[in-house]
Amino acid sequence: MKCEMCGQDAKLTKVKVEGAVLKLCENCQDTGEVISSPRKVKNRFKNKKKNRRKPRSQRKHLVEDFDKKVKAKRESKDMSIEDLSEEMKVKESVVHRIESGKLKPDEKLAKKIKRVLGIQLYQQESQLDYETRKKENKTSKATIGDIAKVKKKK
Repeated sequence: MKCEMCGQDAKLTKVKVEGAVLKLCENCQDTGEVISSPRKVKNRFKNKKKNRRKPRSQRKHLVEDFDKKVKAKRESKDMSIEDLSEEMKVKESVVHRIESGKLKPDEKLAKKIKRVLGIQLYQQESQLDYETRKKENKTSKATIGDIAKVKKKK
């Protein structure tokens, strides 16, 4: 960029000169009061983690009926929703939504539940679990080929 006073190409600094704010080079800075010095531009993408999927052996999934398990364990320990929320350091509404099944806890929240209640809500996903769920989903849904009558051209 060019200095607004002398026109020289250089790193510029904002300087207040007689009430006006100008972008000046190092040589012209002495004519006024320095407001800010040039800042380094950071490469914000340099340290960013790439969003890649974990291998199937490392993936975790939420157990079925997590809501019923949390509620049953809480009641077996004679804790109220208020007591559990205080122990977990979350709002009562969060615990209530988990127990009603409206909120699926993320892994961070599941760790808090494990610490307080001793329940493991996330399990490693195995190939067998995946194939079993895939078969269950296939048998429960009809496809268009199951319903439509296809006419063949002669």
